[in-house]
Amino acid sequence: MTQWLTGQRDDPAERAHRVVAASLRAAYAWTVRRQRRDAMREVARMTGVVMEAHGPGNGPVTPLELVGCLRQRLGEMPALAASTDETIARAVLLDSDGDGDDRLTTDAYDLACEYALPLGEPPGSVPWMPTWTRMRADRIRGETFKALIESRNQASYVASRRFLIEHPAAALSELRRLISETGVSLPAGGYIDIPADHVHRSPGGERWWWPCAFCRWPMAVTGTTVRCRYVPHAAVYQLADGRTARSRPKLSRVDEGRPRRLATPVARPADDARCVDFGVWRFVVVPGASELRIMRELEDLGAAVELWPDLDRYDLHVRVGEREFRIDVKEYRSAHRLIADLRARTPAARVLLPATHEHQLGTLRTAMPSLQITTETKFLTEVRRARRAR
Repeated sequence: MTQWLTGQRDDPAERAHRVVAASLRAAYAWTVRRQRRDAMREVARMTGVVMEAHGPGNGPVTPLELVGCLRQRLGEMPALAASTDETIARAVLLDSDGDGDDRLTTDAYDLACEYALPLGEPPGSVPWMPTWTRMRADRIRGETFKALIESRNQASYVASRRFLIEHPAAALSELRRLISETGVSLPAGGYIDIPADHVHRSPGGERWWWPCAFCRWPMAVTGTTVRCRYVPHAAVYQLADGRTARSRPKLSRVDEGRPRRLATPVARPADDARCVDFGVWRFVVVPGASELRIMRELEDLGAAVELWPDLDRYDLHVRVGEREFRIDVKEYRSAHRLIADLRARTPAARVLLPATHEHQLGTLRTAMPSLQITTETKFLTEVRRARRAR
């Protein structure tokens, strides 16, 4: 009776994954219940998924009980209490927005990146649910890249993928010009309006957005706080309206993170602006920004770098003199999800953890001692040595 939920595997880790996925969907549905008449039905359906995963007499048994759990650490739910993944255990999905209502937390967006899961509904049955709440990263990437690889042309594929990463948001007129000049292919859906919670409306009625200094996608606007949804891009800014009602608003950096020399983003008009959707941003643009950054660092060291060889068999093919390196950049918020995915699909190259994720090295080496793995810092040192040895 519950095979549509459980599938063929039903070990504790799989049940925990279903609880997280259902909690994410319930959290999102709860935040839009005033706009979507069937949102509470989705909360109720996800309550059923959570109840099934917990078993009789355990966990929340009503939609409101589940919502209450989402305002606390997920590790307090019985099915997740034994989880060794601190990313899950510490996560809180709902928080008050100051007006007595709930909003999704940064934790929710982080978890959705790696724990979203289809949960038995027919395709298209809940069209208002964002793709990132119900689709795995590999599926979103696959659908995004489908249009890019149809020609089977490596140069066209690289150019189109790089375009998405380097231009995840811009004025519509600018995007049209760039697309016309470059001839790149875009995935189905292309660009959409910038989400409302990533836009600031000034007292004069003008709408503005700010690109993240790292990934260039619109930063989230919460009251007077502006920051990227992706935690490692953690510069936090304070918003101040301009001198007049129609003046361009400005940001000032308020966090103590590094690097401190980041240029402060400048407000851009939002009325004619577009961006890739959340799923494409998180699963294509965010890791792609790291891949391009690492590529530039390697080229500065004198290496020759090829992006996404053989239509993305791996990420970087690096040449230093006679030496060659094959690198697959892995940027997961949860080391446990990374380990699970690496076990499910053996990488075709050495795994590299970017600078923001180097703390995961010990966990990965303990769990997968035979895996070829390095960090950005270690690999750059290796390339420097190879260059000096030429």
